[in-house]
Amino acid sequence: MCLEVTAIPRDPGKVSARRLAEASGLHVRKVGRHEALRFSFEPGCSCSLLADEADIEGETWLLRADALDGLARALELLAREAHGFTFSATWIGENSQSEELVRLSEVLADVRANRIKNRHNYRVGGAG
Repeated sequence: MCLEVTAIPRDPGKVSARRLAEASGLHVRKVGRHEALRFSFEPGCSCSLLADEADIEGETWLLRADALDGLARALELLAREAHGFTFSATWIGENSQSEELVRLSEVLADVRANRIKNRHNYRVGGAG
């Protein structure tokens, strides 16, 4: 099993994977047909973001502390320039089990507090 931490821009093509990588300090790669952008520390899946103590069946993901600020910066950029996004962290091939429309500040709070919900889609409408 491999973790996939992704964001799907509301307006694809507005922000490149390269710009997100520069803003976040993370490796960012476009994957799939929905313009999804995958975040990691190294090429491949997002497992490199997981903390050693992560509970892979937990309600929230425990990511490495050095990934959190960069991931938050990438999401801020997507909200501002792509007019929103859908963000999730799931095992590759698994579908999210829940979804909610949230403010940018709410998803950023979860990211910065290292409590990203497992199998959940955060939908953000813009930078507001």
